[in-house]
Amino acid sequence: MAKMWKMMPPAPAGFEATLGLPRVQAQLLFNRGVTTAEDAANLLSTDPGPDYDPTLLPDMDAAVHRIESALDSGETIGIFGDFDTDGITGTALMVKALRALGANVVPYLPDRVDEGHGLNPDALQQLRQQGVTLLITVDCGATAVDEIGIAHDLGIDTIVTDHHTIHGDFPAAVALIDPKRHDSEYPYSELTGVGMAYKLVEALHEAVGGEPADDLLELVALGTVADVGPLTGENRHFVREGLKRINSSSNLGIRALSAVARMTIGAIDTSSLSFGLIPRLNAAGRLGSAETSFELLTTDDETRARTLAEQLERYNRDRQELTARGIDEAESMLSKRHPAGTPPVIVVGDKSWQPGILGLIAGRLCEAHYRPAIAVQVGDEICRASGRSIAEFDIVDALAGVDEEFVKFGGHARAAGFTIRTEQMRELVRKLTEAAGARVDGLEPHQELTVDMAALPSEVAGQNFQFIQKLAPFGAENPSPVFVAEGVTVLDARAVGNGRHLKLKLRDGGAAWDAIAFGQGSQVDAVRGGVDIAYGMEHNTWQGRTNIQLVIEDLRPAGR
Repeated sequence: MAKMWKMMPPAPAGFEATLGLPRVQAQLLFNRGVTTAEDAANLLSTDPGPDYDPTLLPDMDAAVHRIESALDSGETIGIFGDFDTDGITGTALMVKALRALGANVVPYLPDRVDEGHGLNPDALQQLRQQGVTLLITVDCGATAVDEIGIAHDLGIDTIVTDHHTIHGDFPAAVALIDPKRHDSEYPYSELTGVGMAYKLVEALHEAVGGEPADDLLELVALGTVADVGPLTGENRHFVREGLKRINSSSNLGIRALSAVARMTIGAIDTSSLSFGLIPRLNAAGRLGSAETSFELLTTDDETRARTLAEQLERYNRDRQELTARGIDEAESMLSKRHPAGTPPVIVVGDKSWQPGILGLIAGRLCEAHYRPAIAVQVGDEICRASGRSIAEFDIVDALAGVDEEFVKFGGHARAAGFTIRTEQMRELVRKLTEAAGARVDGLEPHQELTVDMAALPSEVAGQNFQFIQKLAPFGAENPSPVFVAEGVTVLDARAVGNGRHLKLKLRDGGAAWDAIAFGQGSQVDAVRGGVDIAYGMEHNTWQGRTNIQLVIEDLRPAGR
């Protein structure tokens, strides 16, 4: 699919002089919202970033007092998380921190298929039978009004730590700690689930003495990147500090998982987390039990860590194979059912598809066809579905506007999940198709690639490349810089990685550059001669040697 290169607007005249920086550096800062020399100094500072007073969060004092009481009286404390990496790392963090304080802790991670996201009555019953009288949620609970009422009736007090927007009434919890509460005065509202768990641990240590263990920030970094938390403000601070610790990690699980992912401790960045560790941690919740990932992150047994890491590696390979097969089957269904063209909403399903891969299938279809897409596990009585959408169509709003009654339903504008009776599925598809028709009509499949500026690799290298390293860590709202260079000469091009990727040797004026274009191996015959490239720049270490490598985001014949 062709990508549309969207160039960021140029910095105003005189901006370079205002900051006292060269063109490339000034433009990169302007693109990231920096407008003054003071803002630039703060962003580039190597000093620890903001770590705000946790007691500024609503109900934090009440939560700390209740936990202190539980510690003093020897109560059993339950930790209820979620089966994605944000929830798993947050649960691991709370368990490790409380056990270090001598608490008796019972973790609970729900099953994706049988329970879904969030608190549920059966889980609460089970926790009560295990002696839990205080329950702390991680990455969930802010809207669990009924469930927290049930917990209260069972004799369980609940402390909610969450980061999701709250609609409707607050649950009757001992404390509801959420930076998105309308009455919150906390300076930063974008912490993830694991970040909120860490703030509670910070506040608890302020009360009882001592400091949170250094290795907890490793978990904060993992969960924040996994949940695509914006890498600004406090999140940026946590991820930067967490990466430092990951790169000298004493966590046996992280070290073992890095080994099976063929990642080198000491050279791990946010990209390594996103494409190496996080998919493997998530794979457990998709195909097995999230408890596997939880145990990996909390074990003190090196042999057990290796065993669990290898199990996650197998889960991830199975996930990749099942997803690839599901996408092929989905594309075949789509072409057979709609030979005349793509419908306004793509809906495909199969009895054999596992719930854990539905979102991956839907996401790939949405990206390929630029249409809202829903992948369904079709059951005799119940259909489980996951949807992904485009900017022009709010899928949650559309689903909320139908008359059909969902067994479960949730999500946001671009992603949603639901369970519905099979007999209602056909009518639901009809209504969604009708709702999407006018909004998507005429839209052509495309991907938009945001570009920072036009600059040749020879201009980006040297001091400018060193400057780019200071902008890290990269992620949501702080993307790794992308440049455009026109008329670059291709000296050599070959497919690598079983034909999936494209390895290039490029010439920019008098300088030659190694380059890699991931997932673009099929273009090997189309890139001879001159090309225009959209690229980033990184260090690449191979066989003990480190050089600068261009990472090609997109390329096309020169001048096209």
